[in-house]
Amino acid sequence: MAADKNNNELSTAVREQVPHFAVAGVFSGVINLLYLSSPLYLMQIYNRVLVSENVTTLVLLTLILVCALLTMGALDALRAQLLVRAGMRLDRSLAGRVFDALVRKSARLGYSKGSQSLRQLDQFRTFITGPGIYFAFDLPWIPLYLLLLFLIHPVLGIVSTVGAAILLLLALVNERTTRPSLRVAESEGNRAYAFSENILRHSDVVVAMGMQPAIEGHWQRSRDTMLASQGMASDRNAVVSSGIRFARLLLQALMLGAGAWLAIGGSIQPATIFAASIIMGRALVPVEQGVATWKQFTEARSAYREVGRLLGEVPSREEKTVVPADRNGLDAEHLVYALPSRPEPILRDISFSIRPGEAIGIVGPSGSGKSTLAKLIIGAVPASSGTLAFGGLSYRNWDPTLLGRNIGYLPQDVGLFAGTVRENIARFGEADIEEIVIAAKKAGIHDMILGLPKQYDTELGPEGVGLSGGQRQRLGLARALLGQPALLVLDEPNANLDTAGETGLRHALDALKASGTTIVLVTHRTTVLEVVDRLMFIRNGRLEILAPQEEVYRHIKETVVPEMKAAE
Repeated sequence: MAADKNNNELSTAVREQVPHFAVAGVFSGVINLLYLSSPLYLMQIYNRVLVSENVTTLVLLTLILVCALLTMGALDALRAQLLVRAGMRLDRSLAGRVFDALVRKSARLGYSKGSQSLRQLDQFRTFITGPGIYFAFDLPWIPLYLLLLFLIHPVLGIVSTVGAAILLLLALVNERTTRPSLRVAESEGNRAYAFSENILRHSDVVVAMGMQPAIEGHWQRSRDTMLASQGMASDRNAVVSSGIRFARLLLQALMLGAGAWLAIGGSIQPATIFAASIIMGRALVPVEQGVATWKQFTEARSAYREVGRLLGEVPSREEKTVVPADRNGLDAEHLVYALPSRPEPILRDISFSIRPGEAIGIVGPSGSGKSTLAKLIIGAVPASSGTLAFGGLSYRNWDPTLLGRNIGYLPQDVGLFAGTVRENIARFGEADIEEIVIAAKKAGIHDMILGLPKQYDTELGPEGVGLSGGQRQRLGLARALLGQPALLVLDEPNANLDTAGETGLRHALDALKASGTTIVLVTHRTTVLEVVDRLMFIRNGRLEILAPQEEVYRHIKETVVPEMKAAE
């Protein structure tokens, strides 16, 4: 069903451009008809002007030809402009949807899927709205040209029809022989590009630990496979393309020879030989265009499938028209979160209730599911089963954007983006500078920002390059605090903070609690747990206890520590 929905979604976006394609098709029909003006002009020159030696007739015929060619050129330009507009409309229909699906899928998987699907969308859009699709507009006119050749003389029609069939057969052979290699090349190329993007994001690790030769070897193996497959496809394409060129030239020669034979026998006029050659050449143009753009066609077809698969995996969001809740309590019942790639759920049967304005700390061993629970709470990923409600309203009924505006979130890796300090704190929205400064002051980073070259307009690189780890964390905290969020979720917020930074964080959390913000704090370091009202202890994906800190510590001491000693 997902595949059907996705295909409908894609086909609907393409069908919306049918009026543009229809007009382009009409233009193509007129262009093909006007193309006949050249062979007709040639025949009139030979059969009428040279016989009558009438200069006036020559001038009129030439003017008619010029008008026809000018009209053909103008329509060709209009067709190109029309298809460009169709491409822009198609991009507006699909690009945002593909971007949304990429973000949501990456959030669900916990790692980046890269931007390959956006490039694939561009491949598909460029092909169906660019010169590569011209052969499809001209293809239906091949029978007309062949019919004209039959009307001139059956022999010429037979020669050209047989020749066109041979060229089409060679084009089909070219597609069948190159398709597997191109598919492998595309797959390995995508893998190599995704791997290189990942390496470049963590180049400091690669350089620091002497990993570059091994990493480069791993990357090169994928690239070698891609190049080998591309080379195999190119070799086969070169052989078939050479055969097509040979058949094309031979067919032209045979057309001239057949025409000469017919002219000698008096069946046609000598001028008809050249007119028939021009008509046949035009008839074969779509075939040659198809062969020349076959690689782009296969890539566009593959891109269509991949984009469709992505949209099928991540259905479009349903429109939400609910009224936002005015409370900020958090309730979970029997939450389960699982990934298809893992046999066991990451979280199992999690149930809890957090009162409005309460601060909860989530603790537990590494890999127990704390960060995953945080992502469920912020709505970044949906639960596999169970219910989660914020403000008494199920996450299924919240509009994601509206929910996000009520939530502040600081992940472990902060997640800053290339842009200015102001844009990062403002979540790349239109927040007022006063609101941004208030958030920065709460996070204790305002004075540091004033010391930057352009203060709040200082440009940062990807991941906040240009700032220290502690500064990035404080900047991420300022972003989370923007607009006094009703729910604040912090995942290891003091991992890179010094003593002064931790003190500032505690003061900020105390102020937020006093103003009624509900706080969920995931941490291994106990220094910031002084602000929490209760602790949630998670182990092996299960919630073992949610209670005041003393009870949780007693549970750990009486249950977990003996089990660890027994395991040793």
